[in-house]
Order: sequence, then structure tokens, then C-alpha cells
Amino acid sequence: MAIHPSSRTSSRGFTFQDFIFVILVLFALVAVTYLGNEAYLDAMKTEMTKKNGEELASWLTESGTLRFKKDYAVNACAGGKPVAAPVKTDASTATPAEGEAVEKVEEAAAPEQPLAGTWGACFAYLMNEGEFKAMINPFTNEPPQFVAACNPADHTLAGQIVLEKLTATPPGSAVPIINSQLVDTDPIDQKLQLRLSVCDKGAYAIKIAEFEY
Repeated sequence: MAIHPSSRTSSRGFTFQDFIFVILVLFALVAVTYLGNEAYLDAMKTEMTKKNGEELASWLTESGTLRFKKDYAVNACAGGKPVAAPVKTDASTATPAEGEAVEKVEEAAAPEQPLAGTWGACFAYLMNEGEFKAMINPFTNEPPQFVAACNPADHTLAGQIVLEKLTATPPGSAVPIINSQLVDTDPIDQKLQLRLSVCDKGAYAIKIAEFEY
């Protein structure tokens, strides 16, 4: 008698393990899509930050060739003008009542305005009245700040701008150039050698340009 082996088929349908596998695949797709979108947005923010730096460097470079002319339109950034002396109120000769009144007026006065002939006056014009009053740090959606340096340990610096003045040292010095932050009180009546950088998402410095201003 011939014996024929019987074939056994098993059909369990869609099991709970299959359901878990599909959920994990969908979760992975969503995570990849989300992370990819975040990476794209961060890259766009970095590009916008670089564009901010490039536009500012371009304006300062062009201004550096024009600001010593007599008819230069931006008075706050004009070269050749000595720093104005600060105006001080002398209450030493006033009567006690008058001196007290002067002191109260000084306390209630608005913050000191930057002195003419300094970077502070030029910076205030650029950010409040000039071409860059609408400039935004894409990481904070606020006006960008000028900081001393980019620091990867401080991610709040993302999108900020670093503007340094480069000062040549005497011949024979071990370090040919000293760089320091261009601050509000620095005079701009003479030519300056500047370097502009921006901070990326990780607060690492991206050098934009070196130029004469």
C-alpha cells in the first residue's frame, strides 16, 4: 500500500506580534520624518544667520570706503570725527534744594546715549534707524546681539554676531595681531580692521569676512 505524505498548512492571520511590528515601523517613519524636518529647519536657520552676517559685512565693507567723505549720509558712522566728550551735570555749586532736584532728574533720566564718534552710536543707528532694524536672529526671533565670542558650551548664543577689531602688534612680536571685541565705547574716527563671525546652532563660530572699516 502506497503512503502519501500529507501537507499541513498553517494560517494564523494577523497576530498581535504583527500589530506590534507595524506600530514600530510607523513610529520609526514618524521619528525619521520629524528629525529630518528639524534638521532642515536648523540648517535653514543657520543659513539665515550666515546671510545676516554677510549682509552686515557687505554694508560695513562698502561703508569703510565711503565714510571718510564729507558728504557721507550716515552721520553716526562717519569717520574722521573725534569722540564727543560726555556732558556732565555739575551740582556742586547748586543749593541743597537745587542739588537734590538735579539728582532726582538724573535718576529718572533715560539711559545714557552712546557718544558720537564711537561704535555704539553707529550700532544704535544701524539697528534702530538703518537698514538692519528689521534683522532677526532666526533662532530667537529677536534682533541679533553682538557678543564677545561664540561658545559651544552656551547654546543661547546661536544666531548671534561676533564683531572683532584686529590690532597689529609691533614688529617682532610673537603674536602679529591681537583681536578683541568691538565695543560701544570704541572710537571709529580712524580706519579699523575688522573680522565678523556668526554663531551656528551649536554656538560654533562661522567666519564670514575680514575687512577694513
